[in-house]
Amino acid sequence: IGHSGCGKSTLLSLLAGLSMPTSGEILIDDVPVSGPGPDRSIVFQSYSLFPWQTALKNVMFSIRQTNKDISKEQAKARAMKLLAQVGMADAANRYPFQLSGGMRQRVAIARALGIDAPTMLLDEPFGALDAHTRVLLQRELLRIWEQDRKTVVFVTHSVDEALYLADRIVVMTAHPGRVLEEIDVPFERPRSRATKGYGEMAERILELLEQNEK
Repeated sequence: IGHSGCGKSTLLSLLAGLSMPTSGEILIDDVPVSGPGPDRSIVFQSYSLFPWQTALKNVMFSIRQTNKDISKEQAKARAMKLLAQVGMADAANRYPFQLSGGMRQRVAIARALGIDAPTMLLDEPFGALDAHTRVLLQRELLRIWEQDRKTVVFVTHSVDEALYLADRIVVMTAHPGRVLEEIDVPFERPRSRATKGYGEMAERILELLEQNEK
């Protein structure tokens, strides 16, 4: 979490191997990141679905890209399972233009899960959604995460979203973008916004961001 322009998305791009550092190196499990790989999947804020393919075929694409030996029938069965997992099985044959923003993002998450990577990178995936849909997809993401406990790196502007989803929050400075503080979130799961201390921790993070803004 951090101010706009502090480098959150750039950091995620470095982790994804879409950009390369000008100095230093990025390591995941002690292995240098030299480019994109099947050990990492990414979900962007802008959905980035293929508009000429249905929801089903969008998910099948990621499955077949990372598993060349899988048959079309097997890929279809797995894609349908993933769409069902995100509540989109009934919309499998719809095109992106026929889906709402929240529905498109569910498909994007299913497509990322199709890669079956141990690490998921999410760049403000719910930032463009209305408040109610955002909360619903936060819950959906946690439900999916509970099933396989992948490592998730999640970029957000929202203090509440960070507290509700994260085990650890990395607060970044505005300019230059550096790590200001790392906060271990002490609240148990399933998590409630009514938990004692939730509001106080939100205030603490907001104060950090406001102090840095000055």
